[in-house]
Parts: sequence; C-alpha cells; structure tokens
Amino acid sequence: MRWRRVPGGVAAVLDLGDEVLESLRRVAAEAGVRSGFIAGLGAVDRVQLAFYDLERKAYERIDLEGDHEIGSLTGNLTLLDGAPFVHVHAVVAGRDFVARTGHLMRAHCSATVELFVHDFGAEPIHRGPDAKVGLNLWKL
Repeated sequence: MRWRRVPGGVAAVLDLGDEVLESLRRVAAEAGVRSGFIAGLGAVDRVQLAFYDLERKAYERIDLEGDHEIGSLTGNLTLLDGAPFVHVHAVVAGRDFVARTGHLMRAHCSATVELFVHDFGAEPIHRGPDAKVGLNLWKL
C-alpha cells in the first residue's frame, strides 16, 4: 500500500493482496487521521459482506469468491478505545454484473483499490457501545 497527504485528506492505493480494512486502519494510524469520511473504488477478491440483524444483534455474512468490481465503497473512520475504527459499506459485482451490497467485513485487492480519506481534523469522533442496537455507535 502507498499513500500520501493531499488537500483535504489522504489518497491511498493498495497493492495486490492487501486487505482493504486493515490498509485503511494502517493509513489512519500512519497519517494521523482520527476521524474522516472514506470513499473508494477498484477490484477485489475474497470478499465478505454482512447484513446486521437488529433483532438478533448479529451479522449475517456472505462470502464472495473470485474477482469483483467495487461499484461503490463508502464509510467513515472514527476512534474506538483510542484506536482507528473503520466502518465501510460496499457495492460489488462479479462477471455476471449482479450487484451485492452490505457492510464490508473483508476484501483483498485483486487489481487496484484507490481510496480517499477526507480528514475531519479537529476533535475526533469517538464510538462506544449502544445496548439497544448492540453495536459501537458514534458518541457525539
């Protein structure tokens, strides 16, 4: 993975095999971004998407093998217990052009993944547990 500061944030490009979420956490730590907005596109494989079942307070997951184009990757970066926390959703499609979407749990760069992290700067946004929902939500 390579990254550099650009006006408004950080631009990053992943290398073959790089895991998307781990790369975003690393960029945040290395660049000192504590809160921000994430956008990206590219091609990935070994994808896992999830849907949060509020009633069960658990994720339902689907694994997608083979190459998939990222039609949209969007999310945010906040702090959880002082460490970068990446929350990303993605729309991906395989050769059949059928789009799948959900919470991105895992994906590896298979051609390129180009990411932009808009750095909010100033005071970071923190996350913490929400008993009703069962997730770590923004604490504003």
